[in-house]
Amino acid sequence: MHRFTLRDVEQQVFDIAIIGGGVTGASAAREAALRGLSVVLVEKDDFAAGTSSRSTKLLHGGVRYLASHEFSLVREACRERELMLTLAPHLCHVRPFIYLLYRGDPEGMWLLNAGLTLYDLFSGSPLKRRHRMLGRARLLAQEPHLRSDGLLGGGWYYDFLTDDARVTIDTLKGAVEAGAVAANYMEVTGLVRSRGRVAGVEISDRITGETGSIRARQVINSAGPWVDRVRFLEQGVGERLLRPTKGVHVVVRKRDFPLNHAIFLRSPRDGRVVWPIPALDEDLVYIGTTDTDYDGPMDRVTATPEDVEYLLEAANFAIPDAHLGFEHVVATWAGLRPLVKPEGSMAASSVSREHQILTSPAGLLTIAGGKMTTARVMGLQVIERAVELLGANFGIRGVPASRSAKVPISGGDPGALFAARQRLSGLPLDPAVKSRWLERYGGNASRLADRAMGDAAAGRDLGAKQLTRAEVRYAVEEEMARTVTDFFTRRASVFYWALDGGLSVAGAVSAEMGRLLGWSSSEEEGQVESYREWVSANRMSPIGG
Repeated sequence: MHRFTLRDVEQQVFDIAIIGGGVTGASAAREAALRGLSVVLVEKDDFAAGTSSRSTKLLHGGVRYLASHEFSLVREACRERELMLTLAPHLCHVRPFIYLLYRGDPEGMWLLNAGLTLYDLFSGSPLKRRHRMLGRARLLAQEPHLRSDGLLGGGWYYDFLTDDARVTIDTLKGAVEAGAVAANYMEVTGLVRSRGRVAGVEISDRITGETGSIRARQVINSAGPWVDRVRFLEQGVGERLLRPTKGVHVVVRKRDFPLNHAIFLRSPRDGRVVWPIPALDEDLVYIGTTDTDYDGPMDRVTATPEDVEYLLEAANFAIPDAHLGFEHVVATWAGLRPLVKPEGSMAASSVSREHQILTSPAGLLTIAGGKMTTARVMGLQVIERAVELLGANFGIRGVPASRSAKVPISGGDPGALFAARQRLSGLPLDPAVKSRWLERYGGNASRLADRAMGDAAAGRDLGAKQLTRAEVRYAVEEEMARTVTDFFTRRASVFYWALDGGLSVAGAVSAEMGRLLGWSSSEEEGQVESYREWVSANRMSPIGG
């Protein structure tokens, strides 16, 4: 996956231009490219820099939406969750969840059992993953540290943990492998008009400083929380579509919060659902999420002390002996949900996660709302609408049917996964490094193995989270990482799971990236300092220099 320049595309008219490199835009690009359409995608920051790297890191049906009778959303999400086992097996980690019930909760055991039965039916999951109900004693045998006062029991069911940024990156790589072109740090500054219709986008390249335009028959706005900013580039559009809400997560050590399984409970403060979840890194637990209206700066969303206090209060309700405080927090992250504004007034946590697709008077297609698990369906539906418009406005007919439910995303092909395992088995690498490569990159781990074969030093652990120079090189050369923050936050995901965010090896990473990207020594230092500032903004205690 290589970054194009404006000169590369200035003579081309694409069928579709997509604004936004989150999971929805990536899914739309993949859908369109697999159907033979010419596609260009641009992102003003890094891919997945917004909501798509700041979620609860789950592929899930949304069991809590059953309570608000959003049955179609849950059915769709459950089916897409199961499909991801085929499309992206390397990024699907099946885990048991326990839905806790305490005296006073709105659900009872009978109602919870009925809801989880419906969840099983929607999922079509195998018998080994069907739910079961646990009485108080059986539940406490599984989780002996839980608050026992008022505990009635709970329901044992399954959802999937994932790495949301990697889902986005590998989906976009799948789009590029199918023929799309993409670039990060390409900011849309305006819309090109022709004969009264939107006919492309005006671009500022934030890396080279170049400006220009990209022409396309159909432009799709999938900018997530920035959807309204793009809509307002069209003259006459002024009413907001979104009601963004802020979701915060905190990370603590398992020794401070002894939890064996993900649990689903209600906050003692306001009854909202909170999830403490053992991370894929088994020494950590992350707790989320808040759900509050947000009207602050969208390009730098971080957790406030009030956000963290709310989540720690819920965690301490679940395990009273933990006595979690700010000093126990390893890391935080915060993101915005691009929810479609409902009619009337309702609590932020009650706003629907359903998505909407609309067409402006000048033909700009916008998709807003939704959730990561249903991103493939969102991409499918917005491209179906784009195909209709291409037919009506340009006479483009005979576009092939969708294949996105049958073609694995990049790294997910079973044959490639098998080949990668075989390739790595013969290399003299630390087993932990091999495991990391396979779990994060799937079949693309072979590409990292190529680098280790050519240079033994490339496969050696740098000293933090099994990071290697091979992984840095792969991120730059094949995943368009352009900053140290890109690498640690969205390619390697170390930012979330280490107290220092990986700063102990940031100098080595910056030097390797600088060699590949032509940075000066001062630029390398500036990259480390910029990342240090980002880590500090998402920690509760100062990060040393």
